[in-house]
Amino acid sequence: MRDDAWKENISFVLVCPREAGNIGASARALKNFGFPRLELVAPKKFPAEEAVWFAHGALDVLEKIKIHEGLKDALAGKTLVAGASRRTGKQRGSFRTLKEGVKRLKSHALAGRSVSVLFGSEDRGLSNGQTEECAFLMNIPADPGMPSFNLSQAVLLVAYELFLADGCEGPGAPKKLATHDELSFFYERLREALDSLHYIPRGNRDMEITILKNMKQILARSEITRWELKMLHGIISQARARLE
Repeated sequence: MRDDAWKENISFVLVCPREAGNIGASARALKNFGFPRLELVAPKKFPAEEAVWFAHGALDVLEKIKIHEGLKDALAGKTLVAGASRRTGKQRGSFRTLKEGVKRLKSHALAGRSVSVLFGSEDRGLSNGQTEECAFLMNIPADPGMPSFNLSQAVLLVAYELFLADGCEGPGAPKKLATHDELSFFYERLREALDSLHYIPRGNRDMEITILKNMKQILARSEITRWELKMLHGIISQARARLE
């Protein structure tokens, strides 16, 4: 295996990018550090000649771009999803520093697992709903007077830190972690189970959202395996069977 084969396990995903120039510049940034996978979710302007101009020297990355209609399709099969975001707050989930976050991303990639890093649109960044799909968010440090980065700049900085990241464990004997799709299915079953058990007061949508968001963060931190997730499914099935 090549020393840099792990890079093929990391997808940089631009969610609803508005400017073709940023797509091209992102492709060039990834090429600078040897990352081949750039994906787009519902781009406003692509394909576009402007993207080709800004992707100078990185047309191979640009030509291999995957385009998805929705975020769900882009995250199918991934075992770890992280996001880059400037905005923090209770509704934004768990944050890590950029250096801490890329170490975890690289460890997963070295173990042969599929990883996605999400970047939001130029005008709004990642929405609260989009950040809920992330195991954690990364904040790029900047001067408080100008904390917001251009989209392609953010891609460049994350790729740079991943390129330099060290202290990561090698593949060894990787655990079979639950995928993003499998976890999404579990969260839906959990929501239905909580409703059946009347754990959440009827009609209290805010509490339901909070509980599910907390459960997502707990499981994301634990790096739950498929066997462990199967066990939790069994507990839900037993609980629901006793109600019937």
